[in-house]
Amino acid sequence: MRQIVAATDGSDTADRAVDFAAELASKFMVDLVLTYVISASSTALAGGGLAHPATDLRAPIRVESTSLSQVLTDAANDILAKAKARAQARGARRVHTELRTGEPAEMILLLAKEHDAGVIVLGKRGRGRLAGLLLGSISQKVMMLAPCAVIVVP
Repeated sequence: MRQIVAATDGSDTADRAVDFAAELASKFMVDLVLTYVISASSTALAGGGLAHPATDLRAPIRVESTSLSQVLTDAANDILAKAKARAQARGARRVHTELRTGEPAEMILLLAKEHDAGVIVLGKRGRGRLAGLLLGSISQKVMMLAPCAVIVVP
């Protein structure tokens, strides 16, 4: 088994994927690469605050003193740090984190190629049937184009 790449967005489903990937990495004694992808389409400014489903930013943020990209980067790095600690607690010994910006499925696939991943682990994201059919999902795109095995954790 080669390296394992797991994507997180800080959600409960992503946490389960990180747990699974960490246990797999521990069992096969391989590196685990955790990634978070900042996507412009997943962010929105609302009422002077940042609304982002993957972050735990419930209080309004004063954007005038901090750039939006810095707020997103800080939140993403926090999510990655928590995921890394979670993976290490589940037995993964060599855990690396990578923050990317772009279209999530493309960035996950690129990271898997760069690290010669044997497996990509993702959480299943519940968009609903209609939205999934019309828009597709990150996990569907990754499964269709991945150069390696893909495990989607419910």
